[in-house]
Amino acid sequence: MVDRFVVGCYGLVFDSGNLLMVRQGSGHWAGKWIVPGGKLETGETFEQCVEREVLEETSCKVRAVKQVKVVTSYSPGSKFEKQVVLVFYLCKLLGGEPEKGDGVSAALWIDEEQFKRMAMNETIPEQIFDAVSAACGDTSAFPAVSLDFARLICEDGAD
Repeated sequence: MVDRFVVGCYGLVFDSGNLLMVRQGSGHWAGKWIVPGGKLETGETFEQCVEREVLEETSCKVRAVKQVKVVTSYSPGSKFEKQVVLVFYLCKLLGGEPEKGDGVSAALWIDEEQFKRMAMNETIPEQIFDAVSAACGDTSAFPAVSLDFARLICEDGAD
């Protein structure tokens, strides 16, 4: 039985047909490409966590606009024995350009074709692929990839 639960909040940030991604520096997904995010801190809302984590990992300022997907992740027998709740938000880019930040070895914009290749090469975890698919309105199962990054523009009506 797992006696440790962790909540992680992640930002799906699209701009000009590209998705903001980071290469995880350590932990369960070390070396994998994921969307920026991390652990919820005491007293934070999910939105505050997403906004803080994206800024810390990429130097990009965002506003969390809409919760897209929530999934659980559990890897029995791994050295990271825990149940993780992953909360994904569609975010509006407010400013900044990707720069490698806390806990990541790279931060950059990737286009839809790069994302598809990375998914096929298994450099993107299934949970991240599923969240991006949900944001794109795609319900098809991997590897039948049909995404549309270009149509995703996050508008929240606020400045």
